Amino acid sequence: MRQNALIFFMKAPVMGRVKTRLAEGIGNEHATTLYRLMCEYLLNLTVPQNTDAIVAYDDEECTVLPAYLEGKALVYQSGNDLGERMQNAFEAVFAKGYTRAILVGSDIPDVDERLFEEAFAHLCNHDAMLSPTEDGGYYLIGFHAHTFCKEAFEGIPYSQSDVYANTLLKLSPLRVAKGEMLRDIDTLEDLRAFTCNEKTPLGKFAQDILNDLPRISVIIPVYHEDETLLHTLSHLKAMAHAQNYEIIVVDTHERTTVERLHVSAVRVAFSNKGRSSQMNEGARKARGELLLFLHADTLLPYHWDQKIESALHVTKAGAFSLGINDSHLGLFCIETLANLRTQMTKIPYGDQAHFFQASFFRSLGGYVQIALMEDVEMMKRLKKRGEKIALLKSKVLTSPRRWHKEGILYVTLRNRALSFLYWVGVSPIKLSQFYKTH
Repeated sequence: MRQNALIFFMKAPVMGRVKTRLAEGIGNEHATTLYRLMCEYLLNLTVPQNTDAIVAYDDEECTVLPAYLEGKALVYQSGNDLGERMQNAFEAVFAKGYTRAILVGSDIPDVDERLFEEAFAHLCNHDAMLSPTEDGGYYLIGFHAHTFCKEAFEGIPYSQSDVYANTLLKLSPLRVAKGEMLRDIDTLEDLRAFTCNEKTPLGKFAQDILNDLPRISVIIPVYHEDETLLHTLSHLKAMAHAQNYEIIVVDTHERTTVERLHVSAVRVAFSNKGRSSQMNEGARKARGELLLFLHADTLLPYHWDQKIESALHVTKAGAFSLGINDSHLGLFCIETLANLRTQMTKIPYGDQAHFFQASFFRSLGGYVQIALMEDVEMMKRLKKRGEKIALLKSKVLTSPRRWHKEGILYVTLRNRALSFLYWVGVSPIKLSQFYKTH
């Protein structure tokens, strides 16, 4: 037996039990295969001298061991939560007589032999070792047998973004070496950030997955949109320059539209009623690197996808100019004044089809969940941050139905009044009482 133990913390590669957040973007089968390849990659790395590799294995379903574990030393995970399982893995290894042990997660493809060497070298001069991930967790932790601190695993909510910080606090009596920060692969965004070495099976498979994903996700919230949705979808497809996009129609849990229309060739999602809730749910399901939020009664311009691509090479967010799909002189005046207002304020409304880099939109936390004016709030937030908003000259054509049904003068005055009242601080909940859904 050697002096050091390198513990690989792994799960059985069972579909639906590993990489569940990543599976939302690439599917359960791909996510499971990717996890298997990450485990294989890790176990093929050369461990430092005087070190034994031990796999702490979680297999509640008692499946057949995968080929990459054949001949490997195993200890089976036990415990009620992640912290207790890690604590028990350390205790099992130290009980075997090892004097130093480092535990590393199995979903960090940027881990390499150099990092293992450095970790044990740091541990020689410190009581403990802890290496952070970009999402606030950690991927590596290590101790001497005589400095092992089981309190580091107690009372930690591992689903939160402050796991690393809270664990450091628990380790505060010890001298802790801090390793370099790496990114784990939990989400599709993480996978995109991973620099794929296509010479390895892991890198090639990851790159193949990314190459098959759509570039743009078009998110359409719907609520009783029988009269408009099918035409909007048909027009969207006809106006696209390429086919590198997906369409996500987000209905409410009442299922007011998608089942009645039997829409096809789109992804369907459901959320609580409310445009902000529905758009955020669509963004959560989206696989594209770019997001376009489209109202169900709005038609996109020619080669809309190409225009969005070009704009988001320069900025992180933008919108089209507004067009109203009617030749009425009064509506033409409203359209002209709306575009003038947008140019002056740099605050495009939602019916101008907001678009974003997906990673940027998620970093903002999405649309605020308010009853009305979520589009205005988002653009004001961007302005406050100093972000440039691309305002394209190409127009989307929104339906004139609201003006025709409620009256051009009434709708125009009502909209301006609502905008002013929101600006002076009136609650969106109160304002929504004066804005009927279609």
